[in-house]
Amino acid sequence: MKCPGQDTRHWKPGAIFDAKCPKCGHLVEFFKDDTTRKCPNCEHRFINPGMDFGCASYCQFAEQCLGNLSPKPSKNG
Repeated sequence: MKCPGQDTRHWKPGAIFDAKCPKCGHLVEFFKDDTTRKCPNCEHRFINPGMDFGCASYCQFAEQCLGNLSPKPSKNG
């Protein structure tokens, strides 16, 4: 079973968006359920700035879904 918030059938406009890489400023395409993406320009990996990880505080499958995310993004990506 897929989390309803991650099921693409329920996505609304804006679920796919571009975010500037914090290292080089290149636009990187994110899907709302991407936890991280790597910039194709400089290869810096950064956390999805539009993702709400609030469900991870109570969901029993959070670690399987999101993996081990540190509370703060790494400078080295």
